[in-house]
Amino acid sequence: MNAWALETGSKLPPLVPGKLRLYSMRFCPYAQRALLMLNAKGLDHEVVNVNLARRPEWYNDVLPAGTVPVLYQDEKVISGSMPIAEYLEEAYPQPRLLPSDPYLKALDRSFLDSALACASLIGSISMKRGSKEEHWANFIKKIGLFEKELGKRKTTYFGGDQPGLVDYVVWPAFPPALAFSKLYPDLKMPAAEEFPLFSRWLQAMRGHPVVKATVNEDHVFLYAKSGQEGDRDYNAGLQK
Repeated sequence: MNAWALETGSKLPPLVPGKLRLYSMRFCPYAQRALLMLNAKGLDHEVVNVNLARRPEWYNDVLPAGTVPVLYQDEKVISGSMPIAEYLEEAYPQPRLLPSDPYLKALDRSFLDSALACASLIGSISMKRGSKEEHWANFIKKIGLFEKELGKRKTTYFGGDQPGLVDYVVWPAFPPALAFSKLYPDLKMPAAEEFPLFSRWLQAMRGHPVVKATVNEDHVFLYAKSGQEGDRDYNAGLQK
């Protein structure tokens, strides 16, 4: 997952028969959703990172929607973070990351309808679209929904005692949010006293082995900083 990003002039690595391959960008929150699911399931896979500013010549041929993530396995091709997450949950049901009960599963999906907007709000700050203060204010409002939902569930994670699909697919919005809170003093994460249940969840996720193995917060900060300075470093934190 920390492979150097392929760019213009890079050759397309051949597929390994039967092996899952994820086309990704290390700092794309949507790609990170898929990576977290792959790692949470303990699935053998390979990652091909791409430089979105200097795309390889084969980019549009391999990525049908023109975006990451895309999951390949032989003739199977799946685009989009949520279709990939749901496919992995159904095709590889152990460990189970969604409830088996239809009603509880529906509650998870209902919460995600609102919670997934966190990624687009933080993405707008990353891409310098509109007012970062306005996007941040709306992001903090979403955190209020997290607090309320965790209060209903009375668990550390949305998935219970361990993270589930909901936890893994909403998490990628938060490392860049933490980075922006360091880069911009006026963008403050809420105090633990304001949202204690959310704060407990945030710290639990930051320390979880799957999350730590998938998303390097120090590298995310370097990438966020490079983007705000006008020269995105798709290999931030890596050394050749």
